[in-house]
Amino acid sequence: MFKKSITLKLTFGFLTIVVISTLLIGIIALSIFKNNIYEVKRTNMKKHAHEISDIVSPLLQKKTTLLDEKNIFNIVGSLPNSKTWIVDTEKRLSSISKNENDVSVSIDNATIKEAYNLLIINGLKSIESSDELLNPYYEEKMMTISTPVKDSTGKVIGVVLLHSSVADLSSSMDNFFLYLILALIGEVFIAGFMGYYFSKGISKPIKKINSTALEMARGNYGIKTDIYSQDEVGELASTFDLMSLKLKHTISRLTEEKTKLSNIITSMSDGIIALDTELEVININSSAARLLSYNVSELNPEIKTVLKALDLESFIKNSITNNKKEAISKKLHNKTLNFSLSPISIDSDKVIGMVILIQDISEKEALEQMRKDFVSNVSHEFRTPLTIMKGNLESIVDGMISPSQVPESCITLLKETNRLERMVRDLLELSKLESGRVQVSFSKIDTNSLINDMSRTIRPLVMNKNIKLVLDLDSSLPPLLSDYDKLKQLFLIFLDNAIKFSPFNSEILIKSILDNYSILVLIRDKGVGIDFCNIEHLGERFYKADSSRSSSNSGTGLGISIAKKIIELLQGDFSIHSELNKGTTIKIYLPIMKN
Repeated sequence: MFKKSITLKLTFGFLTIVVISTLLIGIIALSIFKNNIYEVKRTNMKKHAHEISDIVSPLLQKKTTLLDEKNIFNIVGSLPNSKTWIVDTEKRLSSISKNENDVSVSIDNATIKEAYNLLIINGLKSIESSDELLNPYYEEKMMTISTPVKDSTGKVIGVVLLHSSVADLSSSMDNFFLYLILALIGEVFIAGFMGYYFSKGISKPIKKINSTALEMARGNYGIKTDIYSQDEVGELASTFDLMSLKLKHTISRLTEEKTKLSNIITSMSDGIIALDTELEVININSSAARLLSYNVSELNPEIKTVLKALDLESFIKNSITNNKKEAISKKLHNKTLNFSLSPISIDSDKVIGMVILIQDISEKEALEQMRKDFVSNVSHEFRTPLTIMKGNLESIVDGMISPSQVPESCITLLKETNRLERMVRDLLELSKLESGRVQVSFSKIDTNSLINDMSRTIRPLVMNKNIKLVLDLDSSLPPLLSDYDKLKQLFLIFLDNAIKFSPFNSEILIKSILDNYSILVLIRDKGVGIDFCNIEHLGERFYKADSSRSSSNSGTGLGISIAKKIIELLQGDFSIHSELNKGTTIKIYLPIMKN
């Protein structure tokens, strides 16, 4: 835990720098101090050694009395903290002491001579030198200065060895070292406290930035560090706040785009399945599940089984391997589904998944089949009258018809021409209705007046077949809001069929009543009727019920299709009920005019 604490790391680093710096400075200072005090002592001793050399020169030349020697010994021996040895040219050592018992004490010790041999030799060679040695005679470490003693002619006649204990210097050094240790300990405490204080000042905003980053990692975007210091940490915090704000906007925008995309995918009528390279589901919409006859929750774990059952697995793997789009159509539960496979690739070569677009093309196929049937029916319907017309014309041209029969052939030609004209007119009318190019003019209409007007229009047709037209009209009906001409055309289509397929001397009923919020107009005949299996096909182009097809009652097969489009245009509805050989009932529902 401590190793991860930036406060302790900074404090420890600060302490390390302070301790190392103090130690280096202390070692250097100690070395300088040692050199300095030793040099001062050495300089003073050299000065005293020169003075002693001048004093003892007469002594070595044997030019002094016993009283003079005592005075010399008293003067030399009175030097503080020092011992003086005199060496003659024969390397005989003598100690000079203030104590009368030590006057001219001879020091004839091989160990001492060996220890100070180099200093003695240098002195006899008129070379001043010094050294720090453990004096065997006094049994302590002493600094020794070697100075030559010369006579009046400058000839070396001996050597002065001035000894002084270095115990006082060692004591000073020990005291200095003790003070250094105490200073170091004090600095450690002070530096530790200051380092911890400053480290906290640095680590606290960093910890704040870290906690802010953790909050952002949890999804709390836009959070601020609230650090405003005018330094690098403050700049870092400001940059972090700016990044947090921009990240919030970016995440918000991405979330919005993701939601839009998800809503688009969900609301699509086409199915969407996104897979990874292992054919695991990334995303799937409800339309895909519906088209495959599954719930979304059921389809997700069963996707591999479904793809295998549809024999799509190999196509998908091949598309992923070759990074190539493919389209396959499959039959499923009376539906034709088109599967468009599109690999998801990065850098145009690395495939990371697959998107499958599922489209129900059953209606498209039905429309295509309807188009083919329409072309076939139009061709058939046109071919029949054209064949009749061509046959009659060829017979007239070839003289196969007598002049007396020509008028009859012309009548046939006229009938077929009229039939073609009606067919073309109905096709144009149906085309206008389907394309929305028909203008509707809504107005207030009295239903009963319209029915009476229409009955007068069809009276000649009714009289030709001696059909009784019965009107049962409710006089209290509210007015309609509709298009008069289109409504009349609608009624005429159904009445024309009723008259056409009703036998002679039969009856047709037209009834109007109020049915909830609509006016119901009922047209009932007692004609040949329509088989139940054919009723659902009424409204298809050129469709004719088998029972109604005869040479005398031939129509275009477009009337009900036109009626269906008109009723949709007028925002109404209709239904057909029929039984073979019993008749047909048409119910037309029209919206009443609201206040």
